[in-house]
Amino acid sequence: MNLWDYYRILGVKQNATDDEIRKAYRKKAMEYHPDRNSSPDSQEMFIRITEAYEYLISHPYRRNITEEEVRRNYQAWIDYRREEARKRAEAYARASFAEFRKSPIYKSTTVIDGTIVFLGLILATMVIFTTIYGYIYRMKVADSPKEEPSITLAAVSLIIGISYMIISVIYLSAWIAQQKKKRRISEDGAQKEDKESV
Repeated sequence: MNLWDYYRILGVKQNATDDEIRKAYRKKAMEYHPDRNSSPDSQEMFIRITEAYEYLISHPYRRNITEEEVRRNYQAWIDYRREEARKRAEAYARASFAEFRKSPIYKSTTVIDGTIVFLGLILATMVIFTTIYGYIYRMKVADSPKEEPSITLAAVSLIIGISYMIISVIYLSAWIAQQKKKRRISEDGAQKEDKESV
């Protein structure tokens, strides 16, 4: 997150005083603390609110300080973020893998490659088409029952093709949802930049 995100999360103006920031934090903390809010994203929101509060209260550019103090504060902030990331990582490490797989950090690593999805759809279509066309063609050219293709083999090939098609369609829908989410995030970022430039 950047500085502007911190102001937005707390719902304060960019030139807010320390008292305004404290009031906003207290209000949001009571609203999103996991003991008071049972929504699934309350803990993450509470962490973000706390992060925003701590950063804005200690943010060096809000006061008249020297360059050395700016560098020292920045390094302290980096160290703090590293320590907090380590604490979260330790908590994830104590959790079972099944619990960890449900965590936001694990879910955020899911990547679906659009090229592979479309290749899967093409391959599934080719398997289905080849199975049907091949079976019909072999039936036409067969002179005797021995030359006729196996209905069992055709059915198995068709089931494999249809199964692969279903899996590809599921991945396609997930890929489309992922693209919409990326587009929405980039549009939100563009809107923020537009607001900041005004």
